[in-house]
Amino acid sequence: MKPLITIFLFTILAFNVTAQKLTAYQASNGIIYHIKDPVHLGRGSAPDGTFLYLQIGGWAVAFNDSSADPNVNNVGRSYANTAVIVKKIAQVMIKGVVKTYFTVGGGNITNYLLSIEDAIQVCEVVPCTANNSNRPVVADKFDQLKKLKALFDSGALTQAEYDDQKKKLLNQ
Repeated sequence: MKPLITIFLFTILAFNVTAQKLTAYQASNGIIYHIKDPVHLGRGSAPDGTFLYLQIGGWAVAFNDSSADPNVNNVGRSYANTAVIVKKIAQVMIKGVVKTYFTVGGGNITNYLLSIEDAIQVCEVVPCTANNSNRPVVADKFDQLKKLKALFDSGALTQAEYDDQKKKLLNQ
């Protein structure tokens, strides 16, 4: 698998694709990201804990030999549970699919390229999507059950309503 930045740059150069620049983007996690906004990171999704969808960008790519290691441009796991800042937002069409990329800064000299929707899907960006297997769904269910029980105990729900909602939560 080629690094994300290499694929992105190759696509733009080889296929003469023009990127549409945006000033804001509403992601599938419900967040509207603007230039200068923070993007909160979760954990890297690669087996070694690095980030698959947050890649080293800018001048630093020139110093990495991706032919020796396809994951050489992955941002390290030390970025887990931190934030990066949006510098640019661009959308490109790749094989008929619109992809959204953020150029982000991590507080050092180089920029990074973030494939925002891919990162959300695997919880490299939080909050992530509800149907992701990396998300602690079990904890969410218990939290929701606890809230549901509190509503029942307060008299806001009947026994039948409580049982129905509890069954729905447990079958998710």
